[in-house]
This record gives sequence, C-alpha cells and structure tokens, in this order.
Amino acid sequence: MGKRQSLAYADRAAAVIAEPANAVGRIRKTYGGGADDSKNGALLATLYDTFPESFDTAEPLWVEIDSLAVPLFIASLERRGAASAVVSFDDFGRAEEAELLVGKVLYAERDNVRDEEGTDFEILIGYELTDRTTGRRGTVTAFYDYPGNPLLGVDFDGREVMVPAADGLVEVANVRRKRLEADLPEGLFDL
Repeated sequence: MGKRQSLAYADRAAAVIAEPANAVGRIRKTYGGGADDSKNGALLATLYDTFPESFDTAEPLWVEIDSLAVPLFIASLERRGAASAVVSFDDFGRAEEAELLVGKVLYAERDNVRDEEGTDFEILIGYELTDRTTGRRGTVTAFYDYPGNPLLGVDFDGREVMVPAADGLVEVANVRRKRLEADLPEGLFDL
C-alpha cells in the first residue's frame, strides 16, 4: 500500500504498534458514503486523550493489519470536538477500502503522542487495574521510578500493593475508560 520503506522503517513501525502508550485513537465507523459524497472513504475516529492537539499530518498514523504495522498517510483530518475527528487516508479513498479500517486502533510515534504527565507510567495514575488471576480490582495511585525496578502503587481495598511496572505484566485494556489488566504473580497480595 503506497510508499515503499526501508527495513529500519519497518522495525520502527513495529515498535510503534507494540507499545500500548502509543495508541491515540480508534476508527469507529465510515462517514458519509454516498456515490457523489465528497467524504466517500472518510472515517469517524474516536481520539484518545493522548492524541496531540496539533498533529503533524505529514507523519503517518499506524494500524495493525494481519500482525503487520501499516502506515496510514492522512489525506484530511477534521476535528469534531476534543474526542473525535473525520479522517481520510491516502490509500483508502473509497468506502469499501475504508471499511477495512473500522475498529482498528490508531497509533502514532512517541514524538507525536501527547504526554502531559511526564514518563509513560505516570499517565496511568487514576486507572483501574484488574488482576485477571484473582479478579481483584484496584486503582493506580502512584508511580515509583526506582532504577531498574519501576513500580505502580495500586490501592486494593485500602491497602497499597506495589505492582512491577513491566510491559509484559501490565496491559492497557481500555484507554478511554482508564482500565488496565494484569496477570499478577502469586503471593503478591500476601506481602
């Protein structure tokens, strides 16, 4: 689809979609669509809080298709308030093509992602964390940036539990609803 890129570019692309903190939105549905409609192929996207207020449209957004990072070069982007936009992409000009993107998460490179709090893990303060093993739920109340061992402070029923802030352990389940999921190690609640 579209422009050819180097292998280094492909590696960079894979890194973008591998990091949940790079998620900036989701394609909700097609927009318009009549045969003579100028928005034929346009999509309505929900924008997450991480979507930058002034996005550089020369840079692509990314989606994952068949386990591959696919760049989407923006033909037009029209914001509809703070949390949505009508967007068209260069290689998806017809409604049938655009339909393939519905439901896909949009990613942006870290330089283009708004990070108001500082480090990646600090933006998780206030998120609800659910342990998939026990079903326990808690709220992230703190981030402790210990060298080599970053931790999230999670309040489970009035007791703070230190959860390792590791990408393989803690996953963002829903950015808009501020929910995380984790497979916490056995015995963590006994410490």
